[in-house]
Amino acid sequence: MAPRPIRTIVSALLRKGFVEENSGDHRKLRLWVDGNSTKIYTLYSHSAKELDDYILGQMAKHLRLSRAQFEAFIDCTLGMEAYIEIPRGMGAIKG
Repeated sequence: MAPRPIRTIVSALLRKGFVEENSGDHRKLRLWVDGNSTKIYTLYSHSAKELDDYILGQMAKHLRLSRAQFEAFIDCTLGMEAYIEIPRGMGAIKG
């Protein structure tokens, strides 16, 4: 898969309920559900402009998604409600 602009990834995640946190050398995007912080987060570099295939794969793992699911999530063909059920089914989100 081709590299993707970091802006595309970050804006998609922010629209879907992730909140940006500063974490030293990296920025952290943490998922919030029903006003509560979860253990699900991903990191990216302050200096990144594009994310290569390896980093996109790592982000997918962080979000408890397959690579195909991650692409669908970013491209908005996998909605937030459907996404929440994936990590919830794995026990990563309570309730």
